[in-house]
Amino acid sequence: MIIACLGDSLTEGDYGVCGKSGIANVKKENYPHFLGKILNAEVRNYGKCGYTASNYLNYYKEGNVNLGNADVIIIMLGTNGGHDDVNETQANIDYKELINLCRNDAPRAKLILCTPPHVTSNPEYSNYGYANQVEKATAFVRELANENNISMIDVALCEHLNADNEHIMQPNDGLHFGEQGYKTLAEFIANGVRGILNI
Repeated sequence: MIIACLGDSLTEGDYGVCGKSGIANVKKENYPHFLGKILNAEVRNYGKCGYTASNYLNYYKEGNVNLGNADVIIIMLGTNGGHDDVNETQANIDYKELINLCRNDAPRAKLILCTPPHVTSNPEYSNYGYANQVEKATAFVRELANENNISMIDVALCEHLNADNEHIMQPNDGLHFGEQGYKTLAEFIANGVRGILNI
């Protein structure tokens, strides 16, 4: 099985830097890495730090994402903002276009959307301040998936990724995961993929 993972820094594998924001600290032990081990699959990581759906659409159109032979496409975007479940935004429009391009380019692949994961509301963390936009993005992705009958993994509901566990899962900045966090995220997504594919 070949899985293509599209997303932002939480896909690329940014661990964050304690007390800092906006500094990439990408490691290979990301959720796609662990997902491949759990599902015994070839997983291609197309995550890009800091990207919104609009940034990612441009990145995709430039030919940077290879969906050839992909059996599953996982898209997890929204943490960096732009989505709104009430008002149509450019990010909403671009996210939908990205979905359509993926479907056209890999018609046999199973497309799965993921809601963004938990982010901190604790001002003591350096990447505090994302919670409101993540809440809007989560609502948008849920609504879009439901209305268009697209498979979805509701990462926002992962019981181990929450405010009580931030010091374990997102220790550096309250937004990006550490190794345990990425393992936990991968396990949750793997279970979702198994359920969707009936494997």
